[in-house]
Amino acid sequence: MTSQARVKAGRRAKKDGHAKETALSKFFTEKTGYKHVVDGSPTTKQDIICEELGVYYSQKSASSRHTQVHLTSTENWCNYFNIGGDLRTWFDKFFGAPFSGREGRLGSSDIPDSLNQLALDWFNDNKIDVFDVIVRHGAYKVGDEMEAGKPVNHVIWYNKKTDQIDREVTVEYLADLVRGGKWTLNETTLHFHDNIGNKIFHLQMKGSGRNKKTGKPTGQFNGVQFHIYKAC
Repeated sequence: MTSQARVKAGRRAKKDGHAKETALSKFFTEKTGYKHVVDGSPTTKQDIICEELGVYYSQKSASSRHTQVHLTSTENWCNYFNIGGDLRTWFDKFFGAPFSGREGRLGSSDIPDSLNQLALDWFNDNKIDVFDVIVRHGAYKVGDEMEAGKPVNHVIWYNKKTDQIDREVTVEYLADLVRGGKWTLNETTLHFHDNIGNKIFHLQMKGSGRNKKTGKPTGQFNGVQFHIYKAC
């Protein structure tokens, strides 16, 4: 896929996502009798909220096995978790230098084993904190600081074409899966499986996104991009 095609696909996905959120909020309002609204804030995981019922949904596409759940720059990720030293070196090697596209990005086989093990240990030692950022509340730059966003307590996969909910789980259900599972590392991605082997997440480098006018990579390039699997 060309860079221009990726941009167009991204715009279509964003527009389609908003349409799905609007349709789903209407669906829940009619189903429950309580007003559900779309939260359009860029600094929250909350897509649909109902204050009266105390439910806060993160809505995901039901069209594929997995979909993006969190995307941020390496710098913001490392700043939020106060990552420095050798561990920061691993992030810069594995995800590449910001604004350089794939240039400079290394696979795990080209990174010292000690750094790979350091990174893998960090992800497993901090798996709940990682989960909280990528699913529960996010992490957003506010001024010069990285802060947690407003949390969600449900994740839902909704199919707008069929007006059907394919899957709905509580965030606590997912957190329990994470507590019993672990991250593993391969050449270009990390994968998270629960204790019976079901894949729940994978982490990859974001390798698309260019400025429409200049054609230069945007901050999305070399980003830390997590996907969540519907099978969970």
